[in-house]
Amino acid sequence: MSVFVFDQDTIGIIRYILALQRFKEYLVGPQGIDESLCALSLNRVLIQTGLKFPKFQKDNPSDIRVFEVIRFLEQKSHINPTTAKKLREYMDFHDALIRTSSQTTPKKANPRAQEILQFLFTEAGMNQDEELKNRTFEEIATLDTKPSPANETYEKLVESDFDNLDKLYEKCPTLQLEIEKRLTTPLRGAHISGFTPNTGGIWLPFVTVKTHDIRAHIDRASVGVTFTPIDIRIGLNFGSQAHKYRTRYYEMLLNGELINEVETLNNRDTGYCLCDTFWHYHIRNLQSLQWCLTLYSSTKMTLERAIEETRHLEGTPLTANSYLISKVIKRRPEDFAHVINGIVDEISKTLNELYPMLALIDKAEA
Repeated sequence: MSVFVFDQDTIGIIRYILALQRFKEYLVGPQGIDESLCALSLNRVLIQTGLKFPKFQKDNPSDIRVFEVIRFLEQKSHINPTTAKKLREYMDFHDALIRTSSQTTPKKANPRAQEILQFLFTEAGMNQDEELKNRTFEEIATLDTKPSPANETYEKLVESDFDNLDKLYEKCPTLQLEIEKRLTTPLRGAHISGFTPNTGGIWLPFVTVKTHDIRAHIDRASVGVTFTPIDIRIGLNFGSQAHKYRTRYYEMLLNGELINEVETLNNRDTGYCLCDTFWHYHIRNLQSLQWCLTLYSSTKMTLERAIEETRHLEGTPLTANSYLISKVIKRRPEDFAHVINGIVDEISKTLNELYPMLALIDKAEA
């Protein structure tokens, strides 16, 4: 077991570095960012590692000297002299970057930075090839939201926001908090989707409270609300790496394990339907919930094909989903302004009603 400490923020930085490297041909602006992030990640890991020992716990983290941490780890035999020597060389590289702000050409990776990255992967117990394969362009191309302070006032949505998703996106953090306040089921807001013109939509996910992973909405099922310029979808979703959970959902529909939950939704509100999404947020193929309640032979064959397709896509990010139980609100000029006025109540009510189904899908842990 590694002596080094990695928190989720550091893991996130490492994954961001991989995304930068995978899509480096699309980058513009200053080069060498991934090198600096490698060096800074190592510095962060060494400080966090030092803080787990009483010798350094009395210190302010910003005052800890990483070379002292390396010396301490070597003296206490937590690392061998060879590793200690490498760490000192890596930190010399870090210090040189900080002093000179040196950058490399975009096409030539610095071997020292790659050594550091490989060291971080090994000590974190991560598979570099698997991680690289799972990185997406969105991770380097998104306008990212910042968490809203708890006392920040929610600014209501208006119809004109749907003509300018940049403006709508700025309102999303407080909107998500406002929705969360009105939930009566154990759901919590997860990380709002990155937004780029390429995606054409915004996803506000919610996951069960018991899931503490910051990637929960990517790796598993979630419920939430999607905004696009032409519609709003409130419903179920599967993240780009949620193959296991999507397979389980289709199996549960096929075996009739969700009939009670689907019937309850169907009886409670006429607004529920099944729909498909493509390229993350765009909607097509709306149909009645009756399709998965009756389970005709054609329905079973369709679900069996969906299961096989999902298994075939294992290792490839999911960018489309089928048969998502949802409510879809079209942007009709005659009533959209009225709908927007009550949208927070409608979203929270729908998420509460969808929670029992999400809780069952969440059990696909095996």
